[in-house]
Amino acid sequence: MALIVLGAGATRGASFVKGKKDRPLCLPPLDGDFFTQLQRIANDKHRETVNCLISDAVELFGHNFQLTLETMFTTIEHQIRIVEGTTGERWGEDLAELRAKRTNLLQGIAAVLEESLTLSPQGGTGLKHRDCAYHKALVERLVIDDAVISFNYDCLIDHELRTCGAGKWNARYGYCLSMKPGRGAQIPGENFWNTPDPPTKQSGTIRLLKLHGSLHFLAKSEQRFTLKERPYTKQTAGNMHFEIIPPEWNKRFDEGAFARIWAQAADEIHRAGTIVVIGYSFPNTDLHTSSLFRVSVRPGKLRNVVLVNPDRDARHRAMNVLRRGMQAKTRVMVFDTFEEFSAVDRKLWDRK
Repeated sequence: MALIVLGAGATRGASFVKGKKDRPLCLPPLDGDFFTQLQRIANDKHRETVNCLISDAVELFGHNFQLTLETMFTTIEHQIRIVEGTTGERWGEDLAELRAKRTNLLQGIAAVLEESLTLSPQGGTGLKHRDCAYHKALVERLVIDDAVISFNYDCLIDHELRTCGAGKWNARYGYCLSMKPGRGAQIPGENFWNTPDPPTKQSGTIRLLKLHGSLHFLAKSEQRFTLKERPYTKQTAGNMHFEIIPPEWNKRFDEGAFARIWAQAADEIHRAGTIVVIGYSFPNTDLHTSSLFRVSVRPGKLRNVVLVNPDRDARHRAMNVLRRGMQAKTRVMVFDTFEEFSAVDRKLWDRK
């Protein structure tokens, strides 16, 4: 069984980013260049969101700021918690204003993803998702017993599973989301994210575990999600609604529906004989994820470790996190790009 781990670098490394034809000006963001990509949004419908978010960043960090998405979110979250838990409002801190900044940051994430991942003409709605040849090749190489852990809010891998995962992907079971008990239970919205001929058994699908949530997850209750057909695009006036674990160091992963997803992820890590990490760097601030892998990986049972990342330090961090599962016979393969990895036959990186 192979476990594929997808980080922001997997989406940034998509074929439509590398290609010259129809390459978006606004690229799928990384943590360190989110605000650069935000300012490349050309669609006028997002202009107010962009302007407000840049104004918020200048207010908090000054002009010519060098700011990551995680730093921005963590700063706002902690200011909200301090004001909620103290008398901070007496000293001029407006709780409603801080919450508005948080909401605007979430809307900015959705705007950047719509601009970079959909084919939307000026003023359009961004309903057509871009295709990635590398994600498609990955899906084609996956088998039913495999699992994917994604730390991305976008739906690029979801899109390729529903279009190329015939016979091995069923959204009802693949996301490992909670359903109402009883005969005929479904995930609301599952049909759009299914292949035309999905497997009928719970054991017959690839698992896709989105540990940080997704822009197409919408809370139906504290324990259950609906799958939205339009991940990035507002269908009515007002703000978009979706369920994600914000990019901050103190992530709340053990609450509500996410607790089930993280528990399933631990099981998949434990089962895996091959782990492929594409574009995820195991940042030092994400202690929850590092701990999840360190605790869950089976001691000395990893046959293959594949690291797809040009950053040597990121590869070293991944090796350190997975070290408990490695032994002298464990094969380690390194690829600089998703493109290189996608061209390789599975038999090379998943040797028994």
